Amino acid sequence: MWIARRRGAEHAMLMVFVWLLATVFASSAKALTTVASINLCTDQLVLLLADDDQILSLSNLSHDQAGSYLYERARQYPATKGESEQILALQPDLIVAGEYTTRHSVALLVELGFRVEQVPIANTLEQLYSNIRNVAAWLGHPQKAQQLIDQLQARILALPQNTTETMVASPSAAFYDPNGYTVGRKTLRGEALALAGWSNAAANWGIEHYGSLPLEAMIALAPDAIIDSPYGEGTYSRGQQVLKHPALRASGLDPMVIKVPSRQTICAGPWTVDLIELLALRRQQWQQSQ
Repeated sequence: MWIARRRGAEHAMLMVFVWLLATVFASSAKALTTVASINLCTDQLVLLLADDDQILSLSNLSHDQAGSYLYERARQYPATKGESEQILALQPDLIVAGEYTTRHSVALLVELGFRVEQVPIANTLEQLYSNIRNVAAWLGHPQKAQQLIDQLQARILALPQNTTETMVASPSAAFYDPNGYTVGRKTLRGEALALAGWSNAAANWGIEHYGSLPLEAMIALAPDAIIDSPYGEGTYSRGQQVLKHPALRASGLDPMVIKVPSRQTICAGPWTVDLIELLALRRQQWQQSQ
């Protein structure tokens, strides 16, 4: 009798413990922050850092192969144009927008009572890390952010270190996007060039942030390498044909051309470190060819 009672009491305690565990797990699941992203670059960070069942929608650009680095995964989720009616129907706990998302849209969503967080453009690796930390914190996954940042920082540390002597002898390179669009040293791609051991030819034209290099400037600067990033491989536009201009060929300019997919340069993310590693490899190949 006593043994039976004891077993009954132990069984009851076990059932209470199981019930408590189920309650904890149920409340944890319920506490997950649901999110809608309305910007291409925040789409990428949300895809990196959110659990699958947290993502209610992404921007329509997230499905675009030319611009979205994670387009294949993004296509598993609904896409919106970020219109208030679409977001209202979803009722997300959090809306993530970009620095230049239309102010009217952001203001209206806030007025409707939504929590809206805006992510600034990353012009340095430190700003990229900060964006990763912030988005992960909003989603309730700070540990994911730290693991990812640790991995990226380790890869940066593994790059060949640039000494004063190698920097003096650094080959020059210029990003040359459609219509001659380029970047200076005070940008993320500018930092990528420097970390990979290249000098930025655009800096010699007085460009520190963003600007464009006319054909005359490109011929005068004569960079050792041009980094070409057309919007969509195999697509045609007059702006993307600048590198084929007869004036460049007639000038005798014959730089190394480094092809980089546009989806790797439009938004900042772990693929930015892929870009740095690629540029470092191409710089070594250029030096070996001299």
